[in-house]
Amino acid sequence: MSARPGAPNATEFSCCICGHSSSKAGPGELGRARGNTKRFRGTVYRLWKCPSCRSIHSLDPVDFAEIYSDYPLNERRLDVFARGTLANLLARLKRAGLRPSDRILDYGCGNGVLLQFLKERRFDNVAGYDPYVPKFSELPSGLFDCVVANDLIEHVPNPRATLRECAEKVAPGGLLYVGTADSEPVVMDDLEPQLMRLHQPFHRVILTADGLAGLARETGFELLRSYRRSYMDTRFPFANYRFLDELNRALDHELDAALDPASSSRAVMRSPRLWFFGVLGSFFPSADEPAVVLRRTGGSGATRAPESQAGAAVAGTRSSAARNP
Repeated sequence: MSARPGAPNATEFSCCICGHSSSKAGPGELGRARGNTKRFRGTVYRLWKCPSCRSIHSLDPVDFAEIYSDYPLNERRLDVFARGTLANLLARLKRAGLRPSDRILDYGCGNGVLLQFLKERRFDNVAGYDPYVPKFSELPSGLFDCVVANDLIEHVPNPRATLRECAEKVAPGGLLYVGTADSEPVVMDDLEPQLMRLHQPFHRVILTADGLAGLARETGFELLRSYRRSYMDTRFPFANYRFLDELNRALDHELDAALDPASSSRAVMRSPRLWFFGVLGSFFPSADEPAVVLRRTGGSGATRAPESQAGAAVAGTRSSAARNP
């Protein structure tokens, strides 16, 4: 999205994914959604859905360092939900050939929940990067056998540039995993049910599955596999996207409360509906989360940029665990 739509009297709508540009938004392209964290739930944000590629753009500018200064997901624990969903993510990576000895980078790692989980599973050669978490604010040097960019590109102003930077960290023959939210089914005049997926003001550009596939092709990497179902849709009790969605709705879309063990436990104990979806939610998915697994072939793929440039396009990241809240 160009800078102009963020202005109070925007006169141009420009999509950074497909290049569509218009001086006027058409019917069904504009919407408003409140934030879904305790800090931002009282603020309403303007959104625009590109009529060409169907990606959703957050129009109001933000200070990334400021909004991520107290990001709820950066306090997340390796709980039963995280263990179940991350086991599913790891299974996808192992299916693509990931080995315990591989060097792994979680690009946009938040507080490092995925790193902690991988170490528990004896994947010891792991590193993380997140410019807004002091512990991980320095991008590790060198190339990696696997780069995980899960629930990352929807958090930055230019997904294409960030994906390119992730690709530049992959060694020849290495893997790149990219997962994101799905904008396709979102109806702009009825956004309240979609507050978790929209996740304002943190989600800046939300793609469709086709949009993600297009960006993946631009890397020049080999496509090994694509997914539509969320990695959070598992059959582990209380580890599925539908349960998380229903829990957030029960707590009036306040992510802080959903992440608080006491608040979430009280909500579950009081609600047969939450118990039902906690156990059977994977059979009733409420949203897709497209993902691709790519391999950088020897001597091809992205051209490596100078190390000093790596991370320059990253304007905001979030935890690689239950992301796309």
